[in-house]
Amino acid sequence: MIPICCIAYNRKDSLERLLCSLDNAYYGEPVTLIISIDKSNTNEVETFADSYYWRHGEKRVIKHDTNLGLRKHVLSCGNLLNDYEALVVLEDDITVAPSFYLYTKQCVDKFSSDDSCAGVSLYNFPKNYHNRLPFMPLKSDGDVYMMNCAQSWGQVWMKKQWFEFREWYDNHCEEFEENPNLPKTICHWPKSSWLKYHTRFCIEKEKYFIYPYTSLSTNNGDVGTHANKETANYQTQMQYGIKNKYHLQPSILYDGFFENTLLYESLGLNESELCIDLYGEKGNRENRRYWLTRNHENYRIIDSYALDLRPWELNVIEKRRGRQIFLYDTSIIESNYFEEDDTTADYFFQIPFIFLKIIVKEKIIRFFSRLIKKK
Repeated sequence: MIPICCIAYNRKDSLERLLCSLDNAYYGEPVTLIISIDKSNTNEVETFADSYYWRHGEKRVIKHDTNLGLRKHVLSCGNLLNDYEALVVLEDDITVAPSFYLYTKQCVDKFSSDDSCAGVSLYNFPKNYHNRLPFMPLKSDGDVYMMNCAQSWGQVWMKKQWFEFREWYDNHCEEFEENPNLPKTICHWPKSSWLKYHTRFCIEKEKYFIYPYTSLSTNNGDVGTHANKETANYQTQMQYGIKNKYHLQPSILYDGFFENTLLYESLGLNESELCIDLYGEKGNRENRRYWLTRNHENYRIIDSYALDLRPWELNVIEKRRGRQIFLYDTSIIESNYFEEDDTTADYFFQIPFIFLKIIVKEKIIRFFSRLIKKK
């Protein structure tokens, strides 16, 4: 049995929505529900949690006497692993798919003794959160892939892996600044974020999370500690209905920048030689000799590829020739001529570039119109 821990604060409606999705899921065995509530200026959440009937097994409600804040609250839930081998952790703005527990059990059975695995994600990213460009993981013959990126929008912690992270965290819990091997985004997340430490741990210790190609959870984008307005930006397509068996043989690994590490092998170069930078978040900050990027740079072009196939790494793997992706040798300075390229917006968003310009123009006009009206 793997218990479920719901993390709550002052959003009764959010917690109720999460519990509704949990109630509708399939378990096949008794499951303990734990609701951990941080201290707020209302007791509405505590009252609701006390009265909630959990028909799938035991229910426990943890009420903190003082306000811990999001980071300490989430980390404190990891202490539950003193009593369990694994734990599903869900913040109250999450909704789960009916099959999430079947997926969880099979992943824990498969990866709980894997020293390279730091955890299991229920969520599948529809976009790269570093720059909000669409993310489409390369599909293998299995149901999961790997990523050097921790998860907070539905995750499973396993005892051995979690306490290894906590030992590392206790020695690295100070605020950190930009570092060439870390995405700039996480270095600027607020002090209340615990996830930036778990993600840094995964990158620096070369640990991965297991990710499903089809999500078993979604984020509803409620107003909260890290959001001042509701948004649908984090909603992702979830598994519908019951899926009983998952093929858990991941062969695709993405790094913490959402870059496919299969490209090292495809180009015959190792990580110390090549910077894979299709999303443009690395900028070759580690000054590797070869740089694979969409950037227009004045270095010798060793090869170039189109932006036709999806996901985009397939253009490199399949050697689809073009002038949208470039492999540079940064040891040789050369002046290059690049034609104006209007295909990127069409490729990413399937919107012709001319229409994208119209949309952006209209947004700018509306923005300044509102400013004028306020004055």
